[in-house]
Amino acid sequence: MGHTPHLTFPAPGLAALFAIALALRLYRIDAQSFWYDEGLTIALAVQPLDAIARAAAADVHPPLYYWLLHGWVLLMGTGEAAARAFSAVCGAAAVVLTTILGRRWFGESAGWLAGIAATVSPFAIHYSQETRMYALAMLLAICLWLAFDAAIREQSTPDTPRTLRQSRWMWWILYSLTALAALATHYFMVAFVAATALAGALVLRRNALLLWIALHLTLAGFFLLLVWGSRERLAVWTFAKQPTDPLFILSDALRVFSLGPAAAPVFWFWLIGFVALLALALTTWRTSPRATGMALAWLVVPLAAIIILSLNQPYYKARFLLPALPAFHLLLGAGGSTLARSAPAHSGALLTAIWLIAAAVTPLRNEWFDPAFQRDDYRSLTRAIAATARPDDAILLIGPGQIDVFDYYFHGSQTRYLLPRFRPLDPSSTIAELEQMAQQHRRVYGVFYVPYEADPNGVVNAWLADHAFRAESRWYGGVELVVYELGSVGAPLRAMNARFGDALLLERAAVSSLKISGGDAVRIELHWRVVAPPGRDLMIFVHLLDPNNRIVAQHDGPLAPVPTTAWQPDETHRSRAAALVPPDAPRATYRLLIGVYDPQTGERLRLDDGRDGVEVGA
Repeated sequence: MGHTPHLTFPAPGLAALFAIALALRLYRIDAQSFWYDEGLTIALAVQPLDAIARAAAADVHPPLYYWLLHGWVLLMGTGEAAARAFSAVCGAAAVVLTTILGRRWFGESAGWLAGIAATVSPFAIHYSQETRMYALAMLLAICLWLAFDAAIREQSTPDTPRTLRQSRWMWWILYSLTALAALATHYFMVAFVAATALAGALVLRRNALLLWIALHLTLAGFFLLLVWGSRERLAVWTFAKQPTDPLFILSDALRVFSLGPAAAPVFWFWLIGFVALLALALTTWRTSPRATGMALAWLVVPLAAIIILSLNQPYYKARFLLPALPAFHLLLGAGGSTLARSAPAHSGALLTAIWLIAAAVTPLRNEWFDPAFQRDDYRSLTRAIAATARPDDAILLIGPGQIDVFDYYFHGSQTRYLLPRFRPLDPSSTIAELEQMAQQHRRVYGVFYVPYEADPNGVVNAWLADHAFRAESRWYGGVELVVYELGSVGAPLRAMNARFGDALLLERAAVSSLKISGGDAVRIELHWRVVAPPGRDLMIFVHLLDPNNRIVAQHDGPLAPVPTTAWQPDETHRSRAAALVPPDAPRATYRLLIGVYDPQTGERLRLDDGRDGVEVGA
């Protein structure tokens, strides 16, 4: 690695790269809804600075990002595009610094190739379009290594001129401040500070090494003070007690670093090229051992740390490794530069640049246009509730932290119930609150976010299955909206004795009054006897038909809380369902038809007379 004591760079080229990177990060930045974590972020960022500090002390993230975002939203507002733009700017700035560092470490072509990789990186663009601290953490990681590189590039000796010594001290001070900022942005940034600490311990001379150790002991003390305030929250951040396979972490990190979180199913084809470039980068060890070693330390130390942390609990999240992404891009640039030296003229560098851009096309198209890869859609979810909810309906949020993102979009006056109130969930108090809700409301909109963490034993779902009528269910990304009718059927059970296929006998049924108005619901209770094991997962359909046999309202859902694959002969099971009548349904005589089908094939089970449904009320 040659002597380059000052940062030199072609400003027009970097400005163009910054503009392109920023444009990609601002493109469709508000097309997707805020999700759970972003809702928490906005709710916290609008608080006073001292309130942010207190809340962060009880959270799993330190306060610096929220403080910075607080100032940003005061100027720009809290809309999706305005709030996310802070991350977009951080991400675009990271592209420029990656290019500069690449040129310093590996040369001209390596720097520009690293900059191109960073510009189009689907992983970087994803988190540059999110109101979270990860783009800022990535920017700080680059600043950390830039300051470290400048501080050690010309180590002071007794013969070093005074002005040069002062310059070295300025870089040490900048490194220290950047390390403090990194630790105050995300707790896992300690792994990235540890990587620079390790690199410094290997290259610094004795007179500087003692100061280096003292500095990092001070940083360790600062970090422990930060973590101490969040120790209880961090201890229960994840309830699962199971390891994450290190091989999965390695393969997933390679996939996400190369192609982002919205990689197409054929991503392995593209990974061959990325692995080849990384392999070529390792050959730079002979000509640039310090640069190659620092890039590897930057990448490998955090990866090893997350693997070790995940040996007992599943702490691995790809986004925690985003600050290591610039090291990945630097190595790609170094590999591309090596290829360029062995190819005619500039064809190697050109082919590498084309490969990097081509590899990003499909993941970015998925990111921006394919709903299957997009964030949880609270915006559409709340619109669906607002379209049908009545003033006396209730909102049940399973995962109480949803309240921030939910209230960001939903401004109705309906009562909100946030469960569980405490973790771990207390069954008796939770059931008492559900019973109180049932006494005061006829309909509840349940919003379920990672219920396996909020309610690992399924207390809420079990109560709702026994005491409510499931009407509709729809997924908005990873969030499920389920509409329930509360109360009772209000009608006696009557004999049906309708046999569906060879496995199920509908013995009795009860239907609430069909003298209904638009916006009401029909409640149905069905009692089944198992004749033979169904052997497959079956669903029920409920159709409310008008005089012309057109479907006015319908319900599709499981027959019972216990899947039919587990049903055994002579068992009895109860189904409870509801069909929501549209608000504009005209006065007429309606018929209620129910049937059973296989959701995998669409096949309906037939009655003895060949029909595929039975009328249970009119």
